[in-house]
Amino acid sequence: YISAAALACAVTAVQAKENKFPDYSMVLIGGGLKTCSSMNTRHCSEQNVFSDAAKAADEFRLSAENIANVGDKTFWGEERAIEQHQTLAILEFIRSRTSGERISERELLRLWRSAETEMDGIWVSGRANYAALTEREVNFVLDQLQEMSVADSASKTKPSRKKEYADLAKTSDADSVAIYRKIVELAQQIAGDQRKPRILVVTASGRDPFAAVDFYTNVFAELGANVSWLPLNAAYQAAQVNKVNDAPSCDNLTSYLEQLHGTYQRERVYPDLMAELVNFCRQGSEEAVQLIKRSDAIFFNGGDQSLTVKALRFDDGSASPELQQIESMLEQGNIIVAGTSAGTAVMSGGSFAGRRTPMITNGDSYSAMLYGAFDLPAPQPGCDKDQTCSNGLAENHLTYSSAGGLGLFPWGVLDTHFSERGRHGRLVRLLNDSQSRFGFGVDENTALLVGFSDSEGAPQASMTVIGERGVFVADTMKVQRSGEGAAVSINNVVTHYPTREDRMDIKDGVLRTRFAEWKYSPSTTLTPLLSSGELFERDNYRQLAHLLCTTQSRSADGRAVRVGQGHNVRLYKEMASQSRQGVYRKQDADVQYCSYRNLLLDIAPAN
Repeated sequence: YISAAALACAVTAVQAKENKFPDYSMVLIGGGLKTCSSMNTRHCSEQNVFSDAAKAADEFRLSAENIANVGDKTFWGEERAIEQHQTLAILEFIRSRTSGERISERELLRLWRSAETEMDGIWVSGRANYAALTEREVNFVLDQLQEMSVADSASKTKPSRKKEYADLAKTSDADSVAIYRKIVELAQQIAGDQRKPRILVVTASGRDPFAAVDFYTNVFAELGANVSWLPLNAAYQAAQVNKVNDAPSCDNLTSYLEQLHGTYQRERVYPDLMAELVNFCRQGSEEAVQLIKRSDAIFFNGGDQSLTVKALRFDDGSASPELQQIESMLEQGNIIVAGTSAGTAVMSGGSFAGRRTPMITNGDSYSAMLYGAFDLPAPQPGCDKDQTCSNGLAENHLTYSSAGGLGLFPWGVLDTHFSERGRHGRLVRLLNDSQSRFGFGVDENTALLVGFSDSEGAPQASMTVIGERGVFVADTMKVQRSGEGAAVSINNVVTHYPTREDRMDIKDGVLRTRFAEWKYSPSTTLTPLLSSGELFERDNYRQLAHLLCTTQSRSADGRAVRVGQGHNVRLYKEMASQSRQGVYRKQDADVQYCSYRNLLLDIAPAN
């Protein structure tokens, strides 16, 4: 009887966990978190936070062997032979100055750009050489020169790797700490009171999927979580698909990392993590699914969202077993899904209001408005330099995947680093060209919390903004379109900008906003003429909208024009437009916020 009662209680407890959703199930960060770490001390509240045992910088050595690897002809190809030979000449020149000693990336780049040497009777400038290389080529050179950072206490026969450490207690920015803490707090709601929350870190978005492992696992461990690296990435998934003798081709992981991630020599720089990836690969997807089942939260890093799609979806678009497990647990309220930068953008997908939700992959606002959006793979960074851009694209063209990303956030397109990089134009153009309803642009050091409920009559999603800035929301329900390409006009885009502690919910296809109680209607009577040039540069759009939000002006005008081509932008209020402002005390400083809803946006050709 006692055993039966205990079993009944256990079943009831499990059912309660399955049926009770946490306050929020998703934490979508816009990137740009400001964290004190041993490799980035500018966000530390004091000096000398870390000992010499912590990794302070990546280390590089210009040995004869490493430089020889840089000269790999199969990488450069005949069409880039001049750049190849000039790069080798510059590196040999630097080698003669460093005597084979290890140097930091910062010092390497300084020496590279300042170098001058003679090659076949011609003077070669390091600055000109560096500028001529694509991002892919620069990364290749750095990868071939990088070596493992060795701990001082390590033995010569078995050296150990230095690791990057974080210190949230000494982080000067409270918003960044609060966002990390919110992830752990929500994971604790899943775990219950009897144990620490279990958090998995996925670094699949990184070109180098090993580089951020130490940092993120250290951050969440400092906050009291049991944290593990989940080595899901495109290379792992390729090994699972391409079997050899009915087993995953894990011996080919190095080749897959080169082909899919564009990263080299990682087994030399991170031997322990590479061994962990190989072991994880050999255990297969069944073990990966079990690890996800036992977790309370999963965090996705920044980088390239297309790489994360390759890690969790097969070539035909179907979900991997790992993604299916995450989908199931999220639907039941049994896991927290968090991401930053690309880790946020990749969540877009699925279907909303009868249409597929796309995932943005590349582009800036100026190119987006001039040329439109292309449902094509993103061009390689720097491909304009070596003429390798495919499909007739330039490196800044707006691209997207109509199939979407992971599909865990179906309500609209997610974009990040938003106001800071003036991405309003590219988001609106993508919504226009893909006929999508909503777009959500999350600012840096800011997070959008997304909650679900299985209660009858509850919204499909409830959202709250936390952090330093806000989330730009575009709604194309009433939009009027005309023209194509550079001649496109997009009018009546309804925009909202909820900031700290403002809330939103989506129910029956309608998005509603609620301002935080400490915000009030602006009392100013000022009605200045508001205008801005270069509207999609830096955070000029946000600043112009902020002025419109805090004054009695009815409209504001901006331009995004280069070399005589571009668009005029008009922001204006209508009867339904509302704004609320407030002052928030943050670390001995008063920060002014202004949130708005139903501000209209028109974009038209400048000529």
